[in-house]
Amino acid sequence: MTLPLKPIKNAIVNGFRKTKTKCQKRMIKIRKRIQGSSDVEPLFPRNNFVRGSQIKTQKMDESNTALTSTLNVLRAALIILIPDYSECEDLSDLNGVNADGDKMEEMLTAHDFTVEIKRNVVDIEQVVKDFCKKYRKAETLHLHFSGHGVDNATVEIDPNRYIMNKLGKTFAAISPAGDSMVGSHGDLYAVHDLTYELMENKPDKVVVTLDCCRNSRGCNKEFVRLKHKRKMSASRQQNLAVIYGTSDLHTASDSNSFTQELYKIYKKEGLAIAILDIVGKINQSWKDCGIKQICKDDIVKVGENWESYMWPSAKNMEDIKDGLDDIVDTEDEEISDFDMKEFVLQMNDRVLKLEAENKFLKSKLEMNVNNQPKKRKFTEISKVPAKVRKISFRIAQTAF
Repeated sequence: MTLPLKPIKNAIVNGFRKTKTKCQKRMIKIRKRIQGSSDVEPLFPRNNFVRGSQIKTQKMDESNTALTSTLNVLRAALIILIPDYSECEDLSDLNGVNADGDKMEEMLTAHDFTVEIKRNVVDIEQVVKDFCKKYRKAETLHLHFSGHGVDNATVEIDPNRYIMNKLGKTFAAISPAGDSMVGSHGDLYAVHDLTYELMENKPDKVVVTLDCCRNSRGCNKEFVRLKHKRKMSASRQQNLAVIYGTSDLHTASDSNSFTQELYKIYKKEGLAIAILDIVGKINQSWKDCGIKQICKDDIVKVGENWESYMWPSAKNMEDIKDGLDDIVDTEDEEISDFDMKEFVLQMNDRVLKLEAENKFLKSKLEMNVNNQPKKRKFTEISKVPAKVRKISFRIAQTAF
């Protein structure tokens, strides 16, 4: 049987196109696994407010439910976003915070982090404790905060709680001092307490990114004892990395935030960023754009404990390179196994089956068309009175 050339040619061309499309989809999948793919547009336009305390909630959309079990997750991240400070007279709302959350979530989920997002949090301390309890078996933790921050120098004291000594009364502080995050109702949570809580379960690595101001907020001449100022062991400190979105006693821009700049660097790098290079790259980028803001990190270096750590992959450089080599080798093997001769034979078989099906359907259609008038005739005969029906039916059969 001679097969028409056009269907075979079309089948082969379409087969090549499908193979090419399949390879392209695989490459896109590889890129997604490495760096994430979507460019998320900001949900709100950026304003030139700063994330400090010198300028003036949606209510919590996530309740603090009781934790019934601990999840077995290797990498967990908590993103705290507070754009609404309407309950605070001296704090402004922040339009850029939600966009920060989108960017940070994209970067972390692309590297297999289980991400929880909490918005307009009133009690930051309780949210952090619940998160640490829920993921106490995680090996790597990341906490990101976008909102107002302050270097608190005004400490509220309890006049009924004090210690008498030679210098007089030493009062106990109710509010924290130093670098603090500001909740949606104005409550402070000290960065020191945050890092201590995150290290409580002894994870392998903890990274904290704080996109908030660090400017001073008043002063107090009273001599007070700082709240929750606990000593952290040296072994825990060397597993902790804190990156501040701005420097000591400075404000942080809402229109050119640390998180937005980090996202640009992340996209530019393509894979992941060496954590020790993050501050340098962001500060250089800001300088090139004429932005007068610098970020800082607080990372305890012991030998090469952070030297090859890649963020946000939570892997070392060597592990990432090995993983990429394995992916590329697998793709090469799959492509090399492609046999053109076998593919053409399969296409020929497929063309034969399609032609056979086409003939069958065509014959069935012709048979239905030929039978259609007969059916209509039988319908007309059925309307004839019963006395002459047999005679009419015989005449109809003879006519056909």
